Amino acid sequence: MIDVAVTALVSAAAAAGSVVLKQRKARALRLQAVARRRTVGLAAVEAEREAALAAAAARAEARRAAQRQALSEREQAVVEEEPRIELMEATWARRDEQLAAREAEIDGRFDAIRDQRAAARAQLREATEADTRIVEVLEQSAGSSREEVIETLRQQLGNSASVAAQRAARALEEQTEAKREVHARRLIDVAAQRYGSPMPASRLVTHVTLPRSEALRERLQADGQAVLKALTEATEVRFEAMDDDRLHLRGPDPYTREVGRLAFERMVKGGTITEAVARKAATKAAVDLEKTVRDAGRRAARLLHLRDIHPEILHLVGKLLFRTSYTQNQWQHAIETAFLCNMMAEDLGMNGAIARRSALIHDIGKVLYVETEATGSHAVSGAKFATDHGELPEIVHPIASHHNDEPPSTALAHLVAAADALSGARPGARRETIESFSERVEALEAICRDFGEINKAFIMSGGREVRINVDPRAVDDLGAMDLSGDVAARIEDELTFPGQIKVTVVRETISSAVARRAR
Repeated sequence: MIDVAVTALVSAAAAAGSVVLKQRKARALRLQAVARRRTVGLAAVEAEREAALAAAAARAEARRAAQRQALSEREQAVVEEEPRIELMEATWARRDEQLAAREAEIDGRFDAIRDQRAAARAQLREATEADTRIVEVLEQSAGSSREEVIETLRQQLGNSASVAAQRAARALEEQTEAKREVHARRLIDVAAQRYGSPMPASRLVTHVTLPRSEALRERLQADGQAVLKALTEATEVRFEAMDDDRLHLRGPDPYTREVGRLAFERMVKGGTITEAVARKAATKAAVDLEKTVRDAGRRAARLLHLRDIHPEILHLVGKLLFRTSYTQNQWQHAIETAFLCNMMAEDLGMNGAIARRSALIHDIGKVLYVETEATGSHAVSGAKFATDHGELPEIVHPIASHHNDEPPSTALAHLVAAADALSGARPGARRETIESFSERVEALEAICRDFGEINKAFIMSGGREVRINVDPRAVDDLGAMDLSGDVAARIEDELTFPGQIKVTVVRETISSAVARRAR
């Protein structure tokens, strides 16, 4: 048994050893294969390395050969350049010698110039001293200094130049004086002939006609004319019966009178005559007329191609549509004046737009004078209103001076005044007759004669001003103020006139003395 077991063990051991030997042999074979592969790879790498080194050595040798060739060529070029370089060095050496010689020559010249300058300074000093001695001798001989002589000569030359300038200015002034009247008349005639727009005079309606219906008339007269009184309260226009079937409109100004007329006619046309309807018609008439006025102002600006005028100024221009002066419509007059002023300004080489603008608004003070507490003439109040609403001084000044309330100081001021007068004086513009003008002047003189303290009264500016002279011993300053107010109040109460009349009281003092010959 034991032998069998031993044999089995030995057999197992032998088998195990055989397996181990086989494994070791296979491993050895694998290692040998790896070693062979490594040996082959190293040999290939070594061969590549040797090939790369050989290529690098070949390139290096080629570069060496190229550099040796280039160095040889450069050496050859240097050898070839040596003669030229030697020639240039010789040339520079000669130039240095020439420059040195020239510098020496220049130094010599500078020394000579310094010597000449010193000699010239010495001569200048001698000349100055000689001039001083000569001046002293001349001043002693003349008895006056050089400064005094120069001042005398300057004054003589100045006086001569002043006299010559005065003569030239006088000649120019005389020449201009001789031609200005002809030139001004030609300018006005050309402007008047060129302006061809029809501007018929229009008279505003001052009365209304009663309705034909008896029933409507009775309603107007019922309860003591309560409807008309309500209309008067709403419009400030009184309706006064006339001899025929008409009612006379009496209001503070033509614009207000037009509001009353429109309200009355609309109420009658509607057929319902009551106090409530009268007030409603008055309100509607005022609104519509206000729109008409503003449209008229804007239309005037469009006709004259004017822009950026303040709406309140255009509002006053539109209200001129309901004002007349001697039956001439003032809205039409303003536009006509602007056209005439523009033509004259352009003929003189001036700005036409500024001329049209100033002429269009020159009479807006007439509306202010009636509707507000404006003081002074319509020209002054209109100029102030224009200034307050952004107009430039060159536009405002012609407004203030177009009736000489302010002395005109620009060419445009004279043109606006001329255009205003031309528009009012052209044939057909106004309907006042010589008889009516004479009657108004006589009435003014008669009013002045009623005041005993008045010595003389002069009607001036076409009836627009009354100038009164009084004895200063009978009327003091306060009395003069009261007298002007009293005369103006009498004129307002007793006369009908367009625009305004200025009353001026002058206290004239006359002093005299007698000189007698001594015996």
